[in-house]
Amino acid sequence: MAVRLTESRLPANFTAADLGQAATATDGRCVLVSFIPSPLVVGRPNSYVLFVTDAALVAAAQTYEWTFREGDHPPVVQSSDEGETTYQPVHAGPLTLTVRVLGAGNAEQASVALAQASVAPNATLEQQIAAASQQPGPGLGNPGVARELINDHNAYYQAAATQFAAGDEQFGCFLFSTVYDGALRQPADRRRQHVQQLAASLNNSLGNFAELAAEATGTCGIRLFLLAMSLGAAPPVPWTEIPETPAARPPVEAQLRTRINALDPTVKVDLFNLLRFPKSNIFQCARLLVALRDRYFAGASFNDVISGMSGTRAVWITRHLREGPILRNP
Repeated sequence: MAVRLTESRLPANFTAADLGQAATATDGRCVLVSFIPSPLVVGRPNSYVLFVTDAALVAAAQTYEWTFREGDHPPVVQSSDEGETTYQPVHAGPLTLTVRVLGAGNAEQASVALAQASVAPNATLEQQIAAASQQPGPGLGNPGVARELINDHNAYYQAAATQFAAGDEQFGCFLFSTVYDGALRQPADRRRQHVQQLAASLNNSLGNFAELAAEATGTCGIRLFLLAMSLGAAPPVPWTEIPETPAARPPVEAQLRTRINALDPTVKVDLFNLLRFPKSNIFQCARLLVALRDRYFAGASFNDVISGMSGTRAVWITRHLREGPILRNP
């Protein structure tokens, strides 16, 4: 089957645009999502996923043909057995992707096109990286992570900050630092590998989904356990605090793995896809920061969280996000 479980549905109560830049086929049977929004940056890879949500098209699909056109340059054609591919633009200018769903005898079953553009790397950032490399002492953090966040995801965390805490000027800074920290903790290659492992677990029924779900996932390094405890009015997993003392954690974490394993496969796929895409990962990170603030420090603005109590509340919110939620020792 060419349509995997992970590309057979959009997360419940979310649209394709919540995942990334999207384009829907004219007949509505499939939708294409780009990890990075236009404009892309020349020389930086981008992933594309085609969701096939029509049962008849799911049954007919066998392979995919992806055609990338950069201005007047010769098109680049890729073929795949799965509804996902990666492309790295070579030239600045207009970029159009057309993906065709092929059935028996390579007959076209559906197609969808996405118009984008590509530009040169951010000149200001490159100047800052170059200048920092020539100076003694601490440099500009991790240049690779800085390039990823500025070139690829800037629009996402800016929009998330506005949506979840408009008017709280410190929230945007806190969100950016959290996204940066998450991306820094796991190199991009390792993050992609982990997402592929989660997908394989779901698509091939490997039985290791709960173990993989305990790890940090995606751009911000969100634990799927925490997402499952906090999503929607009736979260699929009840709120469960993990003991602060490491020695006391195994029974609670085992209980969480059991609950994650017991979830309906479609719920697992929805949780996975919300963390798979950089946009929804960053937006869920923003939502979680607000939810954790409201649960543990109700009434405090992020200005208070950052500046008050020597930043202790900010440290605890970050710990809840990375490790928990945590049941603090009395």
